[in-house]
Amino acid sequence: MFLSRQKFLLACFILAFALVPCFAQIGIMQQPGSDIGAQFPGVSPQTGANAQQRITGSITGSVRTVANKAVGNARVEITALAQGQPVATAYTGDNGNFAVSALPPGDYELRVQSGVLEASERVQVNDGQTWVTLRMPAPSAQGGNANAPTVSVQQMRVPDKAASFLRKAQEALNKNRLEEASKNLSKALASYPQYAQALAMRGILDLQQGQAQQAADDANRAIQSDPNYGTGYLVMGAALNAQSKFQEALRSLSRAEVLVPNAWQGYFESSKALLRLGKFQESLQQINKAFTLADPSQHPEFHVIKGYAYMALHIYTPALTEFQAYLNQAPNGPYTGAVRNTAEKIRPLAAAAVAR
Repeated sequence: MFLSRQKFLLACFILAFALVPCFAQIGIMQQPGSDIGAQFPGVSPQTGANAQQRITGSITGSVRTVANKAVGNARVEITALAQGQPVATAYTGDNGNFAVSALPPGDYELRVQSGVLEASERVQVNDGQTWVTLRMPAPSAQGGNANAPTVSVQQMRVPDKAASFLRKAQEALNKNRLEEASKNLSKALASYPQYAQALAMRGILDLQQGQAQQAADDANRAIQSDPNYGTGYLVMGAALNAQSKFQEALRSLSRAEVLVPNAWQGYFESSKALLRLGKFQESLQQINKAFTLADPSQHPEFHVIKGYAYMALHIYTPALTEFQAYLNQAPNGPYTGAVRNTAEKIRPLAAAAVAR
């Protein structure tokens, strides 16, 4: 039995501020039953004559630390996922950049290694250049988990009373008791008005209630209170996306990527913004990253974004596969009607591309 739309949206972002400082995604792509494609300029089914054969492509990338410093002399191994074996190897220059050419269209995994540190990224290669940035985790001086969240000075100043109210808000939110969560957040902020985590959580509730500007205001206060708290930038990016301020959203989400590189929500929000801006290949890269960081069976909306990005690139067979994946996972989901209609429109185009 599928959740109601409100519960579906909330179930998409169970919070874990104490362990992983990020929020889960609010479903703000569109209203149920509307034409998803209409909100993405240039994303629409094309005539069969436009279905193009891709011959070869290339990957141009950069390897950076979470502090955005270039990683030189890192080994980059490119694996074709269809064959499950490496097809190319490259090394980064002093500026952290690398390039690999003459790659057949398809899905690839890039794995970069520098000393004992590793990072990976999945990308879709078509004709032309595919751009990608890989982020290396910060080394741990104590030998612990390099990706473990850090506790900022601001968080260490939080009074126990405020922290207790935040925990109660978290527990209420996990149980979909929104009013109770809101009351506990108000108490937490009354005790400590600069509480970045409470402000960010309230921003998520704002988004849940369709109050995008109020969410942006709360996110801005969270960022001002703690400029190194990545969740504040994630909430800001989602709020700006909800207001169709896509370039501004990408700037905030770019900062979030540095602070919380393993938060899938940032890549998902970025993929939406890039899709709306007509940057389809880059949108694919971002949604592919979200796929590697979260279980797509728990987030069927991933397939919607990926399907429309493929469709905009006139790659109809993979687009149809993504749309069908969404329909299989969410037969009564909030976007089912629009996705089914779009899938039927591109089905003959996919068949024509296969026939060639």
